[in-house]
Amino acid sequence: MAARDLPDWLAERLKTAPRAPGCYLMRDRVGEVVYVGKAADLKARLGQYFSPSPGDTRFFIGLLDRVLGSIDVITTSNEKEALLLENELIKRHQPRFNVKLKDDKNFLMIRLGREHPWPRLDVIRAGRRKRDAADYFGPYDSATAIRNTLRVINRHFNLRTCEDTEFKNRARPCLEHQIGRCPAPCVLPVDPKAYAESLADVKLFLQGKSRPLVERLTAKMEAAAEALDFELAAHYRDQIAAVERSLAPQSVRFKHESDMDALAIYRQGAELVVQVIQVRAGVIAGARNFPMTMELPDEEVLEDFLTAYYDGSRPVPEVVLTPTPLPETETWEDLLSEARGKRVKVHAPQRGDSRRLIELALKNAEESFKARAKKAEDALVTLEKLQDRLGLTRLPARIECYDISNIQGTEPVGSMVVATDGHLDKKEYRHFKVRSLEAPNDFQMMYEVLSRRFKRGLETGELPDLILIDGGKGQLNIAVEVLSELGVQGVEVASLAKSRLLDEEGHVKRDAAGLPSSDDPTRSEERVFRPGRKNHVNLRPNSNEMYLLVRLRDEAHRFAITFHKKLRDKRTLSSELEDIPGVGPTRRKELLRHFGSLKRVREASVDDLLACPGVSRALAERIHAALN
Repeated sequence: MAARDLPDWLAERLKTAPRAPGCYLMRDRVGEVVYVGKAADLKARLGQYFSPSPGDTRFFIGLLDRVLGSIDVITTSNEKEALLLENELIKRHQPRFNVKLKDDKNFLMIRLGREHPWPRLDVIRAGRRKRDAADYFGPYDSATAIRNTLRVINRHFNLRTCEDTEFKNRARPCLEHQIGRCPAPCVLPVDPKAYAESLADVKLFLQGKSRPLVERLTAKMEAAAEALDFELAAHYRDQIAAVERSLAPQSVRFKHESDMDALAIYRQGAELVVQVIQVRAGVIAGARNFPMTMELPDEEVLEDFLTAYYDGSRPVPEVVLTPTPLPETETWEDLLSEARGKRVKVHAPQRGDSRRLIELALKNAEESFKARAKKAEDALVTLEKLQDRLGLTRLPARIECYDISNIQGTEPVGSMVVATDGHLDKKEYRHFKVRSLEAPNDFQMMYEVLSRRFKRGLETGELPDLILIDGGKGQLNIAVEVLSELGVQGVEVASLAKSRLLDEEGHVKRDAAGLPSSDDPTRSEERVFRPGRKNHVNLRPNSNEMYLLVRLRDEAHRFAITFHKKLRDKRTLSSELEDIPGVGPTRRKELLRHFGSLKRVREASVDDLLACPGVSRALAERIHAALN
């Protein structure tokens, strides 16, 4: 957008912009904030966006003429105030062109609460972390990692694992106590001091502080041995071995035993990776990388990243190391110190261990960038081969796969799973409740699901390049019929039929009713069908392109089954409530309003049920007995 092409409102905005520090909010044509920035001179900064020099690649210059609807400015007394204001505005508006770590809130954390006299560890999503007195550890980017951590704790540190409702209603110790993994405070007298010591040991373990933890356990082991309690001493010995084994990978130690986060950026053009290496008590405790596409300079990426990363979902360390100095270092220290509750230092080291840590983060960022680039390249090759083998007119950048799930026509549902650029795109998945059938008919169900999907797609303009149907020629013909009736153009169709069981002569085995048999391990190959072809398309069984199609089909099946089971369980529980004397429609609504879901009604104890308005003890006991 050249200066001479500016619309009147924008030219007036640039003309009246103040020559003062502050923040600017760029809004799209429906008024949504799409970008927040700060400047020492608002007039000069905004002018840079609309007087691009040749080869200028500044942030979304090419998008402004299509996106921009208005610009708001807020002046401040100085640049420090502008940074503080920018930080708050980004948190409030979550603009789509600023750095956002959306998916990060789905990572897991371990929560050690304080609201129960006998605390337990809970696994929560990082986005659900509260500002309370609990201790939080993580986040963990792998469910396997968090399971392994909890397995070690459960085996060696003797904390309770049961839910609070189960704890209240226990009458005798559970299996965990019998195998020596829980002291059973629910029903047995347990020394609170001993339990508190176990909690303190677990905290040290989760913080990765192996040295003080091993020292504590060694002292306990020696004291138990001196008291001739050799069984207890052996228990502490096993704990020490487990701690040393679990924390052995964290072997890179630094001179300063501070908690630090080291940041680095590796980029090629607008594609970049921000790497964070976490050091706890002088030991590398973990590393995280965040790929993104940003045309901002590194300095602005770092500031945006700090705002998004330290948003309250993770602890702030004592020291934050950056590859280059930030313009407002003191302000960032104030912001992070306020979030931590203690003083935080923001530093760009030039030498020593801290600089080597930055270089290590940069090396990891580069490796992550190259690995992602290779993965994207491999996915593109797979899509190109799939296009060639299926005879598609264009690259299948978006593939949608559909499946139906029901049991004799009850709770029929459809599923749509999506692969974007060769990778599963879970945020695009959709469920469909099939409503128009009284008898089970998979073909008619698929017809309804596809009709609803593509009627909507014609309205929004969001259509896939290829749709994949779970089934053979019959299901394929249904898809072709729907697209033809709706006049959908440019969408290719294929179906994937499951493998069949074969007899010794290579023929499909069938039972007495003429249906494919399921009692033989020998199977045919998966078969891909395309419209206009009598025979299936030959795709090599172990090729990447066949693997992509099979994975999509299996994911669609899993997604449909999961939704079907959820609806079926909900209907079953609702039916169970209806059969309880004294629970009519009004009472059912009251129970659902109070507990929020049928699942929570089932999990509620008698005392929990009593808290629901209008529920007597006799009725609460009757409901609890019926549902459990």
